[in-house]
Amino acid sequence: MKYRLTLISIFSLLILFYCKPKTDNEDQTTAIPPDSVVTEVVEAQLSAVKVKIAYEGVANDSIRLAMETFSPLHDIYTLSRQAIYTRDSIERIRGTLELSDLQDSLVFAPFETKAYEAMLAYKKSMQAGTAPHEACPELIQLNRVTGTEDSSTYALPPAGASQLLTDGNFFFLGGRPFIYKLSPEDNAVYTSPDGKPETRFECSVTENTNYLLKSIYHARHPKTTIAFGPPLRSYDSGPQEVNGIGTIIHEFTSRIPLYFLTTRGAVPAHLISITVKIVPESLGCVSDQPRIEFACATSLESEDILAVYIPYQGDSKVSFTVNNPNSTVWTADLNRDGIADIACVSATFEGISSDTLAEVLWFVNIQGTWQIIDWGQDLDCT
Repeated sequence: MKYRLTLISIFSLLILFYCKPKTDNEDQTTAIPPDSVVTEVVEAQLSAVKVKIAYEGVANDSIRLAMETFSPLHDIYTLSRQAIYTRDSIERIRGTLELSDLQDSLVFAPFETKAYEAMLAYKKSMQAGTAPHEACPELIQLNRVTGTEDSSTYALPPAGASQLLTDGNFFFLGGRPFIYKLSPEDNAVYTSPDGKPETRFECSVTENTNYLLKSIYHARHPKTTIAFGPPLRSYDSGPQEVNGIGTIIHEFTSRIPLYFLTTRGAVPAHLISITVKIVPESLGCVSDQPRIEFACATSLESEDILAVYIPYQGDSKVSFTVNNPNSTVWTADLNRDGIADIACVSATFEGISSDTLAEVLWFVNIQGTWQIIDWGQDLDCT
């Protein structure tokens, strides 16, 4: 509303200034300002309007719960927390990370054994292609809430009448500045299954990373190779692990096709793995959300990738024409019909240590209305 009031004020002042009563010696031809003057004034005022993102997150309702709950992992999460927190509690009581007393191990070892057995059972089940049977909502069904101070939608142009994404049969992840290029160790190069060089990227910050695992298995039922990652770190405890395991890595036997929506257009790429932590890392400045890894045969940089689009219909034809009116807003057309299907609004905020940090909202056009589809914010920590 503040944005609209600003525009109204601008034009009201212009009308008052240029339509004031004329004196006898005033040239009547100067009553109407040149278009260039109006344009310069409006553009100057618009550039001074700072977009305010006041995003409050997804409403904590049954749709969110269904979207983020992946039932096959439930026992692993529950048992791992019991094992790790029990051991941590004993370490604090003993004042040491080296527990050598047999009585101590008799307390936490049964929890570790059960958690590890759950991991092995999960690995066997997922590699066989077992998929959860519970329903999975679509991203566009999530109720994303903004505060009264939010002005992000006012920065967007009007949404045209688009039906392209109305069925919700897709997944979306926000891109820059929350997607990162990976560097292989020892100056090696990443290669695809057929031995060709490729570039790898990862993301773990935007809100939708929490929902991708459930959505992919519901839509595609992919066979998966399960690997176990190293212990997690913590500030005030020992390594967070069960039998040396801190993460569960889902590597897809058949890579999931997707598109990087880039400044160059739609670039084919693949989803290759999703990694989840068995407990929060409790380290600070580290995301505890799932880590998503991608592969792309095209040479790209992180800043090229505006978003990630996964159509769940294999025959979907995707183009990507981006319109970048200013550094705060961009819109894009996914099917070359001249109507914007995706939009993005960027803003900044002051962090705890007075750093200027990024915050971004992505939108999709649902029947002529802009609807938030993902959100990302730099981790704010010292």
